[in-house]
Amino acid sequence: MKQIPPVLLFILRLWIGLVFVYAGFSKLMEPVENFRGIIAQYEVIPYALVPFLSVVLPWIEFIFGTFMILGYATRLSALVLTALSFGFLMVLGSSQVLLGSVPVSCGCFGEGGIHLSVRQIFVLDILNTAIGIKLFSIKNHPFSLDSRFK
Repeated sequence: MKQIPPVLLFILRLWIGLVFVYAGFSKLMEPVENFRGIIAQYEVIPYALVPFLSVVLPWIEFIFGTFMILGYATRLSALVLTALSFGFLMVLGSSQVLLGSVPVSCGCFGEGGIHLSVRQIFVLDILNTAIGIKLFSIKNHPFSLDSRFK
């Protein structure tokens, strides 16, 4: 298999990191009730988990997105962000199948952030899942704190 150039790996790491930092930060700057309401709209997550997820998810996105940008704990960060992207795909898909529709606002970037169509969200989550899998499979990341302090 052909090796990916180090600069491209760095760009992919920045891409997924920036997407999640923006997503997490956008939600952290809004009242937690906004995101709680959006999560509850999907009706595929047990309601008892909604308050917990509405507080924790934005922090996970922000922290692991930042780690990815810095190249700190890169493989762990890739694993976490891949799991989130895949989880978001499953929630969107389940909502589509079970409810016949997806809430008007996906909640991906908070209520005040950018708004994407359902198709755009699916593409973004598929892309981020694929990038995350690739980044997880790489042992030594160029231009990263991991490689610097090895």
